[in-house]
Amino acid sequence: MPDIWGRQTEKQDLPGDKLREDIQLHLTRKLDEPHIAFSDEAGWAGRTKEPGPPVDVMVIPPEGERRFAYVCTFGSSLKKKPGDAALGGGRMEFVLAVPQRGDPQADLKLLNLAANTVRQFAKLVHIQNIRVAPGQTVQFSKSPKPVFEGANQVGFAFMAPRLPNDGFHRLRIAEGDSVTFWAPVPICREELDAGAMHGAERLAAGLEHAGVTEMLHFDRPSVARRAHGLGRPLLARLKDLARPVLRRT
Repeated sequence: MPDIWGRQTEKQDLPGDKLREDIQLHLTRKLDEPHIAFSDEAGWAGRTKEPGPPVDVMVIPPEGERRFAYVCTFGSSLKKKPGDAALGGGRMEFVLAVPQRGDPQADLKLLNLAANTVRQFAKLVHIQNIRVAPGQTVQFSKSPKPVFEGANQVGFAFMAPRLPNDGFHRLRIAEGDSVTFWAPVPICREELDAGAMHGAERLAAGLEHAGVTEMLHFDRPSVARRAHGLGRPLLARLKDLARPVLRRT
């Protein structure tokens, strides 16, 4: 059984340090040089009851006209999940983009939030049987609440990253072996319902058609509209029409 607590993979010819170097070089080529800002190596891993592998978060700070930071996990890919990458298996890491607007305190708070989000997803895929494929959604209760304070999003949908240079989504590391990068994009209740109605592929295509990316955007309007192939159920639209009337009564 592979040791998911240590800095090694289950393949003897693929050391953890080499895998980290490959991912860092990939980030450098597609965006800019990353640095490790959040590390579990000397922390809880193997010393507490918290399950899952140790997961670091690499950060690429904003540079020049790119006024956003980029966060990417390292640790999830040490373990190869059963199945082909196209079907939610293989090696994977998680990414998000974070707008940085020049307010140090607010920018750091948002960066911490994004880093913790991708870190938790990197561990979650090891603990639960979660499919990671375009348009697959995650909600944490039957009546989901906002996933972030001050946000209208109540769940997440997995998307291929769109902001780095072409070819970022999958990194080939050996013959027949690769690392796939996924963005857990926050989505609102309307989009969650649209995904349940139309299916994962339609949801992923609709989000992409509407220009949704891995950028954290708490005020992003819903794209669950017919124009994006994500028309909502009639009952949901009727409830929206009735809501202003109910507020006045």
